[in-house]
Amino acid sequence: MVEGFRGGKVVRLDQVVSTMDEARSLPASDLPTVVVARTQTGGRGRFDRSWVSPPEGGLYLTVRIPWNRPLAQAPIVSLGTALALARLASELGCPGISLKWPNDLLLDGRKAAGILAEMHHPPQGAPQLLVGVGINVSIGDQALRSVGQPAVSLAEACGCALELDAVLDRFLRIWEEVDRVLESGGFAAIAPDYRTWSDVAGRVFRIDGPGGTEEAVRVRAILDDGTLEVVALATGRARVLHGGELRSTAPAPEPLGT
Repeated sequence: MVEGFRGGKVVRLDQVVSTMDEARSLPASDLPTVVVARTQTGGRGRFDRSWVSPPEGGLYLTVRIPWNRPLAQAPIVSLGTALALARLASELGCPGISLKWPNDLLLDGRKAAGILAEMHHPPQGAPQLLVGVGINVSIGDQALRSVGQPAVSLAEACGCALELDAVLDRFLRIWEEVDRVLESGGFAAIAPDYRTWSDVAGRVFRIDGPGGTEEAVRVRAILDDGTLEVVALATGRARVLHGGELRSTAPAPEPLGT
C-alpha cells in the first residue's frame, strides 16, 4: 500500500492528459494530495516539452502541496525532490548518479527522471504548489528511444526488477524526509548533500542569453539558496541564475556521490 505524502492522500487514475492538470482541478485541501496515473496522453516537462508516458513501466505523478511557507521557498522544493530521486537511485544500487541542475536525475549521463514545479492560485483557498515527477522505472528501450534525448530506466541502470508501487512508496518516504528538513532549514540544510550528487561545478554550459542569444558560462557553485553562480566566458562577468536550462558544451567529469 502506498501512503500519501506528509499525511495526505493518494488519488489513482488510469489514463489522463496530465497529472498536473488533474491535480490543478482538485478541490481545495489542507493536506497534500498525490495524483498518480498509469499513463498520460499529454504529459509535459519543463519549457512545455512533451514527456513520453507509455502505459507500462513509468511513474507519472503530481503532488499538490498546500502552500503556507514563504513564497521564496517554493522554487527550492523541486531541488529537494531531485535530491530524493538521487537518494532513491542510490538505495537501488544505480551507478553514475548525477543531478542536472535544477532537477533532472541522470544515470551515466542518461535521463531517468524529471521534475516540473508550478504554483497554482485557485479562485478560493490558499495557493498550491504542484510538483510533477516522471520516473522511468522499467520502461523498455524501444519506448525510451522516442524521448528525444539519451534516457534510461532505473531497472536497466540498476540491474534489478522493480515494482512500481514499491518504488513510488519509497520515493515518497525519502522525499518527505527531505522536505521536512527543507521546510525547517531552507536549501542550505540540504545543499551539501545536493552538491554531492551534482557534477556542474567547474563545467562549461550554454544558456539562454539576452534577446534569445546563447551564452557560454562556467559554473562556479551551487549557492546555499539553490541558485547557480556562473561566469560568462566572453566577458568574465559573474552572475546568479535563478532558473533556466544548462546545455552541455564540454564533457562531464566522473559523476559524484556514487
